[in-house]
Amino acid sequence: MAVPAHPSSKDARYALGTHRGPLSSQGADVAHPEKTNEISLEPGKQTRAQRIRRHWRRFWCCYAFGGIIFLAIMLPILFLVIIPAVAQRVVDGSTLVLVHAEVQQPRADSMMLRIDSALNLPLKIPVRIDPITMSLFNRGRPENSTWAKVYLPAARIHGNTTLATNSTFTELNIAEWTEYVRSVVFESHAPLSVKGSTTAHIGKLKSRVTMNKDIHQTTLNSFDGFSISDPQLLLRPRDDGTNLLANATLPNPSVMTLEIGTTTLNLYSNNLLLGNVTLDNLTLHPGNHSSSVRGTLDLRALLTNLTTILRDQRDAIQRGYLDLRTVGADVTYDGVSVPYYSAVMQNLTMTAQVPLGRLVENTLRGALWSRDIAVDIL
Repeated sequence: MAVPAHPSSKDARYALGTHRGPLSSQGADVAHPEKTNEISLEPGKQTRAQRIRRHWRRFWCCYAFGGIIFLAIMLPILFLVIIPAVAQRVVDGSTLVLVHAEVQQPRADSMMLRIDSALNLPLKIPVRIDPITMSLFNRGRPENSTWAKVYLPAARIHGNTTLATNSTFTELNIAEWTEYVRSVVFESHAPLSVKGSTTAHIGKLKSRVTMNKDIHQTTLNSFDGFSISDPQLLLRPRDDGTNLLANATLPNPSVMTLEIGTTTLNLYSNNLLLGNVTLDNLTLHPGNHSSSVRGTLDLRALLTNLTTILRDQRDAIQRGYLDLRTVGADVTYDGVSVPYYSAVMQNLTMTAQVPLGRLVENTLRGALWSRDIAVDIL
């Protein structure tokens, strides 16, 4: 049997386990894997964060390259497609209301036009718009249905903002303007169609947007509520042949101020022409306003056809009125015919109830007043 070598001997240097030290007396818990602060020495026990960091260190260049490709594709789409689409959607969802309009100094091919509108964007941040040229047109008409153009200055829109044009002489497409005037006169809610393109700025972002809207409004509805009041016959006509005075009310439920001009209306009992009436320098302001009327009543035609008139007016006379029908004849401004107003008024028929009692009373009072003046002069 071999004698173990002494630990300090030469042979002991080649003996296994010589320097391992004493074994644990418990006989258990002999394996304690060593760990560093970052990487576990035991395979398969890395944390999620460690795995992600290791993956990123290995493939970061691939992710960077992929990100560049993604941005190269998405940024043009963002600025050229998405932002313009969002901006256009905001404009399409906006509310545009006509606040006030002025149509003045009508000429044969132009007029003085001013339009004030309120724009409300469904956006809580300020939006700045560049100057815009707005086309006013008749929607549904073929080809180019623009009847005028107006110019809006640059504006900052935040909440409900009023956009106003300056009063400027505006050239007209007469055919389309006449069609629009016809719709305003005869319809109760004729829309004002507008369209135009501009650049909208939201902070540093900007986008080209197009406004194409119908501004809904209340219009004249054939002057529903037209009436003639305070009629008076002049037993001694004036030098120009005027022998009828009255006041006429033409309701204007719109927000437009319309300067029409001197308007002549033919006066009928049923289909019998009795004369005409003239409204000098007629201007329709919003609301109900009376205008003085002077006219010429053909007394010879009245007396000649008295039986027919009484028969036609029997029901109205029983109510104490005469039902007189007026049809537009001519419209002039500064002595020059306004063709588009004349064309529309010639197709407009209005019926007014003329109070007989007031007609007789005013006529007698006027005759007595004239006689008193004559007596005083003599």
